[in-house]
Amino acid sequence: MCNGKPAPTALTNNAQSTDTISTNTTKKLLEVTNDELRSHNAPSDAWCAVHGKVLSITDFAARHPGGDVILLASGRDATVLFETYHPRGVSDKLVEKLQIGVMKEGEIPPSYYSWDSEFYRTLKSRVVARLDELNLSRRGSLEIWIKAAILLIWFWYSLVQMYVSPFTNAIGWCISMGAAAAFVGTCIQHDGNHGAFAQAKWLNKMAGWTQDMIGASAFTWEFQHMLGHHPYTNLLDEEEDLKKGNGVDCPIVEKDQESDPDVFSSFPIMRMHPLHEPAWYHRYQHIYAPFLFALMTIAKVFQQDYEVAMSKRLYHIDATCRYGSKWNLIRFGE
Repeated sequence: MCNGKPAPTALTNNAQSTDTISTNTTKKLLEVTNDELRSHNAPSDAWCAVHGKVLSITDFAARHPGGDVILLASGRDATVLFETYHPRGVSDKLVEKLQIGVMKEGEIPPSYYSWDSEFYRTLKSRVVARLDELNLSRRGSLEIWIKAAILLIWFWYSLVQMYVSPFTNAIGWCISMGAAAAFVGTCIQHDGNHGAFAQAKWLNKMAGWTQDMIGASAFTWEFQHMLGHHPYTNLLDEEEDLKKGNGVDCPIVEKDQESDPDVFSSFPIMRMHPLHEPAWYHRYQHIYAPFLFALMTIAKVFQQDYEVAMSKRLYHIDATCRYGSKWNLIRFGE
């Protein structure tokens, strides 16, 4: 699937020139550079690029079926996000309506993926067919809500008992609360922040904020998980990794562009990818990993949350697109 070139698709209809560019509806289009694209990365001024087409998503975010999660695409090439989150495709008419420009020639970043490959098209069609066959609800179900209620009762009951019980009993309730928090983080907040907990957008937001309830940050999680992990699951940017090995540094906007933070952020303590250089202690990581995972929230707060708050970045991922969001104004009182 890797060819190092941006692959053409039904959306790749750039027809660029140095003169006026227009579509079949005679709409004049801008020619946009990467620097210009990156400057439109706020909720009130949000552009993104998909297969070389520049879309304005500022107003559309309020109508987006998946909620304002679309604003995570602000100021960046969102082709991978677009493809991975829309296996059934998106109406060409909608794309044309949102389009305001095209990326200048030579400004489209090379893609790790081949969107026009027969393998990709076949895989996508089979996945969609299988989901249709199972007839599963795409957003919310009675099972999800029952599970959420059980987990929340477990968490809050354990928390209360931890405070009111004698010290020896409180230790047990502390462990119980930690286990409940882990399930809340991997179930309720995960589904909520993916927009899959319920049909109502506000319920998805509330479910997503349970990540904050257990002591972590849904704000930071969105960047690591939805902009880092999902588009590049278990991948490492080999070119960037080679440069690191040779002691060559890159501008921050080029660092780990096609890498999964879940893979590289724990190295060298944990070796999660075969390209990482093994150390003697990695042969024992299956033993010490559970103890490290128990400290994960502390590490996230003091490293990732701090980095996002101070620099508005998480690793190579620009976090500006979420600052000024009305949901975060409500949440933090900024």
